[in-house]
Amino acid sequence: MTSRSPLISRDFVLLVAGQGISLFGNLMLRFAMSMWVLDETGSATVFASILAVSVVPTIILSPFGGVLADRVNRRTIMVALDAISGALVLASLILFAAIGFDMVAIAAMQVALAVLGAFETPTVQAALPQMFRTHGQATLRQAMAVVNQVQQLGSLLPSFLGGVLYAMVGIRPMMAITVASFAAAAALECFIRLGAPGREGSAGGDESLPSPIEDLKAGVRFLVRDRPNVFALLLFAAALNFVIIGNAAVGFPYVIRTVLGYDATVYGIADGLVGVSGLIGAFVAGLFAARLSMRAFPASMVALALSLLPQGVAFLLPAPRWARLVVLVGFTFGTMVACCFSNLIAVPTIQLNTPDAMTGKVMSLVAALSMCAQPLGQMAYGWAFDHLPVAAVLLSSGALLGLGAAGSIPLASRFEA
Repeated sequence: MTSRSPLISRDFVLLVAGQGISLFGNLMLRFAMSMWVLDETGSATVFASILAVSVVPTIILSPFGGVLADRVNRRTIMVALDAISGALVLASLILFAAIGFDMVAIAAMQVALAVLGAFETPTVQAALPQMFRTHGQATLRQAMAVVNQVQQLGSLLPSFLGGVLYAMVGIRPMMAITVASFAAAAALECFIRLGAPGREGSAGGDESLPSPIEDLKAGVRFLVRDRPNVFALLLFAAALNFVIIGNAAVGFPYVIRTVLGYDATVYGIADGLVGVSGLIGAFVAGLFAARLSMRAFPASMVALALSLLPQGVAFLLPAPRWARLVVLVGFTFGTMVACCFSNLIAVPTIQLNTPDAMTGKVMSLVAALSMCAQPLGQMAYGWAFDHLPVAAVLLSSGALLGLGAAGSIPLASRFEA
């Protein structure tokens, strides 16, 4: 008689469905707001500035979201955050219906949603190992693969549907869709059965808790002193984010629009294809999830390096611009797939090597460092593409990833297979 897979358990299905619906609503709102701001002001820079500013509270508050996730029932946190997000968007919808377009109100809403997101991400990342730690490494990686697949799909749908819906119904019905999405997610998450996280070294009747700052310091000490290998992997992941996100967020649109001289339509198609490649990469990585371990991490790093080198060569050699575009998009596809494998190896490894009482704090530090690396990478790559040839930037990035692959070999050997 075959045993039932933990991945079809009610709790995991509800978690995945709730997160997928919540993400869909959040991204649909972001898309609709960007269109509305563009229509009203004619400047995409204004909304981009709001999004950039909203990253700051996310970086600052994410670690405290991890502290909360290690103190309070994680299901309760997810339900409360989605319910509050829905109420916030509903209040904003009523406000906009009464006063019309207001830039300050839009900024306040986006920043508030970013703050709520800072608490939700570490909570979800701590809930997964709590659900599957007893089932072993393979099952946790498969669960992570499913979550990645749902996130990629949830990210793509607003891009395809958002423009059509906004053109048909306008901003207010799209905000109503977001409210309904948050409400549905909260309702589904209410039925998840998830116990409160335990606290190491605390007696059953001891209600005294350290302050959030002390708790956060304990998480940092745990990483540096007790899990130096996990801390090294965390820093490695942040450095990887610096290179990949910096190149993708700045280099990809800059090269297509400015260097190659293609219009917004061509860039939109290219960007959509890269988004699809992320979804394909998540599904391909999911097929191998049960067999992945840190031993495969150097190979994923080599794949990342190899995906950038041909792009640099295409801009080093004389070639028509259409050929360079094909190489750029085609091998960026490879970068996305390799990133999915790297993520599916590194994140569960960090989760599995962290006790349940520390998972929220550790994963929040992972998120905070990764988010810090993103704007730094974007600024560095912005300078590089302005002052250096495209080929030099791409080949240097590939070389850096190659060095990272070499450095990941001794790091991977410190973890159990």
